[in-house]
Amino acid sequence: MKQYPASFLKYISIIHRNTSRYFDTVLEPYQIGSGQQFFLRHIYENNGISMYDLAQIGQFDKGTVTKAVHKLEELGYVTTVVDEKDRRIKHLYATEQAQEVLEFVYEKRNLWKSSLIKDISPEKEQELQQLLEQIAELSCVEIRNAAKQREEINDKND
Repeated sequence: MKQYPASFLKYISIIHRNTSRYFDTVLEPYQIGSGQQFFLRHIYENNGISMYDLAQIGQFDKGTVTKAVHKLEELGYVTTVVDEKDRRIKHLYATEQAQEVLEFVYEKRNLWKSSLIKDISPEKEQELQQLLEQIAELSCVEIRNAAKQREEINDKND
């Protein structure tokens, strides 16, 4: 069998898994993990955000957002308020109880980032940031293209 050199995707995957493990470990005392910290941060930073908008920010499906928000509500970190004009819309707010958790999350997030780039110059860090943003945007475009192609194939098969 032919051997292929590792692509940059392998390294992105390793970094992603290790980042998740790191947050799962350090946030265990708060009963949340890497997934919930993402949602909690974005709710805090965008107090009053709708569940739909939260899903769009992270490109998550409705079920994933609902499950994460429900857990955060159970822990007392988030409250949900139904929109007065459109009862289908739920607005999310971080509670005072979430403040301590969020301070800890930001501290640990900065520590994690610093430890990963400690040997990288500021110029290289900026270049890396720009390249990753570019790759992330291209990945979004390609996902939309793949979904469109799938729909076209499904339409032909119907």
